[in-house]
Amino acid sequence: MKPMIKLLMLSLPLVACGGGNNSQSNIQKEQPTNTDYSKLNASNIEPGTLRQASASELAELIKNGLRVSLRDNQSYGMMIRETAVVNTTANSKSGGNFSGTNVQVDGVDEADSVKYDGKYIYLATPVDYSSGDPVTNLKIIATNHASASTTEVSITPLDTEHWGNVSEMYLVDSAQGATPYTTGLATIRRSWDFIAFTDKVVNDVSTDGKPLVVDDADKARMASIWPYQMDNGIDITLYDVRTPTTPTKTWSLAIDGDLLGTRKIGNTLYVISSFVPHIATLDYAADTAEAKIANEKLIAQTSVEKLLPEYSINNGTPQPLNSANGCMIPATTEKTDGSLTLINITAINLATQQLVESVCVNGNAEGIYSSTNNLYLGGSDYSKWENWQSFTVVHQFALTNGGVDYSATGSVEGVLSWSAPSFRMDEYNNHLRILTTNYGETGEPDHRLSVLKKVSGRSELEVVAQLPNKNRPETIGKPREDIFGVRFNGDKAFVVTFERKDPLYVLDLANPVDPKIAGQLEIPGFSTYLHPIGDNYVFALGNETNDDGFATGVKVSLYDISNPAAPAEISKHVFGSSYSWSDALYDHRALSFLSASADQTRITLPITQYEEVKGPEYAYSRWVDTGLYQFEINGLTTNKVSLDYVGTLVSESLGVNEYPLWSGNDRGIMHDDALFYVHGPDVIASPWKKAESK
Repeated sequence: MKPMIKLLMLSLPLVACGGGNNSQSNIQKEQPTNTDYSKLNASNIEPGTLRQASASELAELIKNGLRVSLRDNQSYGMMIRETAVVNTTANSKSGGNFSGTNVQVDGVDEADSVKYDGKYIYLATPVDYSSGDPVTNLKIIATNHASASTTEVSITPLDTEHWGNVSEMYLVDSAQGATPYTTGLATIRRSWDFIAFTDKVVNDVSTDGKPLVVDDADKARMASIWPYQMDNGIDITLYDVRTPTTPTKTWSLAIDGDLLGTRKIGNTLYVISSFVPHIATLDYAADTAEAKIANEKLIAQTSVEKLLPEYSINNGTPQPLNSANGCMIPATTEKTDGSLTLINITAINLATQQLVESVCVNGNAEGIYSSTNNLYLGGSDYSKWENWQSFTVVHQFALTNGGVDYSATGSVEGVLSWSAPSFRMDEYNNHLRILTTNYGETGEPDHRLSVLKKVSGRSELEVVAQLPNKNRPETIGKPREDIFGVRFNGDKAFVVTFERKDPLYVLDLANPVDPKIAGQLEIPGFSTYLHPIGDNYVFALGNETNDDGFATGVKVSLYDISNPAAPAEISKHVFGSSYSWSDALYDHRALSFLSASADQTRITLPITQYEEVKGPEYAYSRWVDTGLYQFEINGLTTNKVSLDYVGTLVSESLGVNEYPLWSGNDRGIMHDDALFYVHGPDVIASPWKKAESK
């Protein structure tokens, strides 16, 4: 693994002399160094298409970004990592019917810390500090779905010195024959490191306006070098698992930058990362003319190649991830603009162990959505939220056999959500649908659906419809209601807004140029996750609430949307009280779905249950247990559809533990009538419907 922080050893320029004599007229004087950065602009997200930058343009843009950072005494910008999204696909590698990782789009796989191929569970265990040093392992566990049993076949220790927890894994298929089989496993991890900045000494002022007395010790402390933690590397490691008892590391790829998200189509992995160029020896506390001049000389003398991300294969020689003239920048970029963040979409063929291509874009990415044909990066400008002028820019990239090609850019009013922004985008019949929100001066939200389509022969995504509009003025959500859940499904969309009650809106998108609100249902509580069950039903997960809008328990519901004008709640179950929690409320991967038959869909999700305890002086919430809850949607081929709670596999409970020891990686895997519950580093096996305690 190559070092991610590059120390640039640069020498200052010498005064050049000419003519061969010492006459004053022949000495070439060094030009004054310009350290006035007041006219530079920090680039923001801008509407409009992208264009390929020349090496000199990219160098100027990045170096101006460094200068703006010095001017504003900044270090590094922050990126918002995307939260992944959901649907379900069934795998048939070993025969039988079993659940896999939830994905938003069929055919577009998403990463998880647990994978299942019908024969083996591949589990990246959470980091365990119980023995002092951090420990994490790759476990491979054989399953027998006929007997609902498991056998651990191998444990492979994973490096924790440089890399963090393994939250992302993918299976690699043979890609041969009608029934592919697993040949490899790819793990993806972030690294972190510390980089130091000198903090400025600031003269504090007391409340009476007089300077505070600061002694030499305080000045030394305030001027010391403070560490700043920065994610700065991505590791992709491939294991050959054809012999599960002895998995073998076969290939690794290290990429500079921070991991924003991944997707996999077939055996092609798409890694979306951000990279912030830097010069490690810049003095961000420079407050003298000499220090500022030294900074400017460092910037001027650094080649653009030194400011671009690199990659290395099998800890080999670092190679440039992009060429200096291979980045896309906004077409409106001017010479006085400065921007540091570079987004890369890197295509990797996991089967052939090759980096296919990496596309570089200057800008920010907040939401990632992928169909089987296109990948979209959405970024929102929040700077003008208080006067209803915020907007979101979306870049479309075509996914081809040869890699990734920039296709088009569009912009819409409003911003994507901080929570699961990818859910707010969807592609259907060559149209992109996106749901955004504007916030007014009082913070009141205004929600808007926009439909975009690529303009033929141009790199533009044109807005062809919006909702609400003058012909359909009904708003999405009542006053002050924000969006808690969104799910697109073909020619419909479902939106949950909430302040004190939960309106479920059904949007009719059959005519892409004339979207409309088909119907709505208002009930207590709210849903954060929506999952279509066929064309007529929607499963929902959220919280029950009281009259004041406070959560009072975890709620699962089933809605009948067969008549979009009159959606109805036909079943609901509420578990626990205040502080009861499910990882699945904000992590869709904790849910599993399996179509057991035409008449039945099975669902699992973990719940950590709390109860209200009334003491002599006050009431409090007490943890009861953590377990995997099992549900069935029955009667799908009849007119008597219901959502039924059928049991719980309890992993931890009060009396055995004082509090839950593991959370965050609970997963349910269903295979025919067997259930496998991943909890922490363990797997609990059980027949379906049989509740057991660990």
